[in-house]
Amino acid sequence: MMRTLTVLISGIFFCVLFSGAVFAQLAGKAIVDNACSKCHGIKKVESASKNAAEWEATLDRMIKKGANVTPEKRDAVLKYLNTLNK
Repeated sequence: MMRTLTVLISGIFFCVLFSGAVFAQLAGKAIVDNACSKCHGIKKVESASKNAAEWEATLDRMIKKGANVTPEKRDAVLKYLNTLNK
């Protein structure tokens, strides 16, 4: 009984943890799709091979050029961009 309860609680924990990560990734993707596709195809973003520092520099440069990414959304975008090369 105790083992079953432990497995059940562990399963629920991982589902909650995974769904939070998926939601964050979907939110970041929606922002990227909206902000980046205004000037170039989204395939250019999705096919880029960059590390975290390169994505941050690219995002900051694109924001200066007019990408509609608010400071509040910046972290979500970076989290999503960093998942593209994994």
